[in-house]
Amino acid sequence: MSITFITLNVVIINKIISNHLSELWQLIRWSQSMSQSTYPNEKICCLTSILTQANKFQQLLSKDDVWSACYRNDYLSMIYLADLNKSLQQKKLLFDIGANKGYTIALWLSMWMPEIGVNPRSLYMYLSQVLKIDDCGVCTDCNETISNSVPINNRISTTLEIHAFEPMESTYQALRQVSTWINISTLYIHEIAISNTTGIANMKKCPVGSELCGLLAIDHSTSNEKVFQTSTITLDEFVEQKNIQQKIDLLKIDTEGADPLVLQGAKKLFAKKQIRILIFENHGIGTWKTTSLLIVVEFLSKEGFICYMLGKTGLARLTNCWSPAFDIKRWSNVLCVHREEEHVRHFLDQLLITNI
Repeated sequence: MSITFITLNVVIINKIISNHLSELWQLIRWSQSMSQSTYPNEKICCLTSILTQANKFQQLLSKDDVWSACYRNDYLSMIYLADLNKSLQQKKLLFDIGANKGYTIALWLSMWMPEIGVNPRSLYMYLSQVLKIDDCGVCTDCNETISNSVPINNRISTTLEIHAFEPMESTYQALRQVSTWINISTLYIHEIAISNTTGIANMKKCPVGSELCGLLAIDHSTSNEKVFQTSTITLDEFVEQKNIQQKIDLLKIDTEGADPLVLQGAKKLFAKKQIRILIFENHGIGTWKTTSLLIVVEFLSKEGFICYMLGKTGLARLTNCWSPAFDIKRWSNVLCVHREEEHVRHFLDQLLITNI
């Protein structure tokens, strides 16, 4: 009898003793379905691996309830390193949906265009001293730095084209001023919401720079002083209107509950394999009230993506390694990489929590 078989049986017995029969049955069913992947060379987690990773994830979350909400940016260094030896275009195309005050933009610039001197800390100084917005971000974004794992002599000369979307009028105006301060010609700020339809939607009003407002999932009277109407567009239609042919290197979605709608509006881009890497927020608000993370992960898997739960100390693989432990209705973040980006996945796998 193999050691793996003995270990698996011990784990199963422990689950039974712990009265987790329902969870165990779900794991067995998912494990069986995963073994029928349409990608013959793809990694499929065995039941033991699923349970081991889920247990590690629950331990991390029990010690730090914002482990995935306020993740670290080591993944950016891995993406950078993965592209160093690839003959990729020297212009990166990045989309920031729900750009807010621009901390993600500043982080990207500090990674790919450090010579211009923009980083989250310098952005905070500008916001607080010039715009009088003394807001470091919910996750102390103003203190974010890029890992030192990228040697200076290995840096590649890169130009970023960034499209940032911010529908909240007051925050949009602040972001426009930030754009002027950054002063690069390839940073575009759009006062519009990305969704699954093109039209008009209601959105909750918030103070400038607030990170707590998104599209409203139910209809509210526009006479309500806390609600306003905003224009919406699908990602597919936006890209078509702008005649963007290049692949989107990184798509970040942070829409306070409307992230599934953004993904629904990008089906043409998925079909054309025009998105390399994406990040979105899982939540318990907005559209997430009636949408499960598993459904979204399975949808993205069919579109060619492998997804990971993103956290402070690493990644937990979701695709083909699913556990009910990940089915959380709380603020967390998911990173997905297209299967064709094998070199990127190779680097990201070094961050798996099961390797730490």
